[in-house]
Amino acid sequence: MPSRPRSTSRAGRGPSRLARERELAAQAQAVRLPAQVDVVVVGGGASGLAAAITAAEAGARVVVVERALECGRSILATGGGRCNLANADLAAERYRHPGFVSAVCGKRFLEDVLGFFSACGLAVAEEEGGRLYPVTREASSVREVLVARARRTHVTLACGREVAGVSRTSRGFDLELVPTFEGAQRETLGARAVVIATGGGESSLARGLDLPLVDARPVLCPLACEGLDFPALDGRRTRVAATLVRNDSTIACEAGELLFRPYGISGIVSFDLSRNALPGDRLALDLLPEVDAGIARELTMRGGTVGLLDDAVAAQLGKLNGTAEDVVAHAKAVELLVTGIADEKRAQVTAGGVDVSALDALTLACPGVPGVFACGEVVDVDGACGGFNLAWAWKSGMVAGTAAARLAERR
Repeated sequence: MPSRPRSTSRAGRGPSRLARERELAAQAQAVRLPAQVDVVVVGGGASGLAAAITAAEAGARVVVVERALECGRSILATGGGRCNLANADLAAERYRHPGFVSAVCGKRFLEDVLGFFSACGLAVAEEEGGRLYPVTREASSVREVLVARARRTHVTLACGREVAGVSRTSRGFDLELVPTFEGAQRETLGARAVVIATGGGESSLARGLDLPLVDARPVLCPLACEGLDFPALDGRRTRVAATLVRNDSTIACEAGELLFRPYGISGIVSFDLSRNALPGDRLALDLLPEVDAGIARELTMRGGTVGLLDDAVAAQLGKLNGTAEDVVAHAKAVELLVTGIADEKRAQVTAGGVDVSALDALTLACPGVPGVFACGEVVDVDGACGGFNLAWAWKSGMVAGTAAARLAERR
């Protein structure tokens, strides 16, 4: 039987990445912008899309300016690709500046977020720790319903463009846009109100408008530590109770799963602690948080450490303390020295941004620069793991978008 020739087609696999980028560039180039709109949202991520949708549904003519060739790309990487979009317990205390967050988000924080997604046609399911996901467990579902709703409300998605400059006019602002793809020209877009939703990190737009900024830094990431032979423990997981101490004062306490890495620790406990940890802090770990110390000693006398501790962890602790009883006692009080943040490129969130003292908590307007609003990660608000940061993005976007539309209507 003659062999079949090799197929060079990609049938069933969809277009190549390069072909897809070319298609998106063509779509971006085809977008024709009006000379003047009510609201320009700079940034087409989570908070930007929420702001654009709510502004448009409040009656504003809205354009989203997004540097990437499509909106919502950052959403696709959230929650390990599953998009942990909120938490069932959105306590303000789980955020930096809890008083500000409480004032912005109000008493119906969770209800407002869930109602927003219900209006998008998205079903939500709850998992351990109150984490809320789309029932599909696919981040693409969240992105797709947001983009679809934005288009239904006639939001113009001006992708492949970034703001090179902004100036005041009698009508509000003129934004100079430069393309991020070849073959396009600079454009000028007028707006009565501007919503800054550019995400974490340095915001050149916020800086150009002279908004007060808090230095950005990566958080929700692993911690580099000293105190154990971490390469020998690489990949081992355990549940812990952790206490972060600075100058003999407790800074933060967390409990949950910890993952040992060659540089130190990772996992949810590490991520949450990274929001407050500084080099030189001490970290006290209880590796047996679910077992009383007295009971642990009794069990050790009967069966050693095998029924209590991971073998590799027990072996490492045994290098410092010889007997099984000493190993278990050490496991209840392991002390590490924090030397810094590790693997910054994988940080889930960036702390810092527009200083909350420069914003009106009821509208997220910048009183010092009338007509400008800020929302999402560009604001100096960050929360714990578990859906808190995306919940802030949605709700703050809704607040800023609604307020921007009302201002534009008055101008």
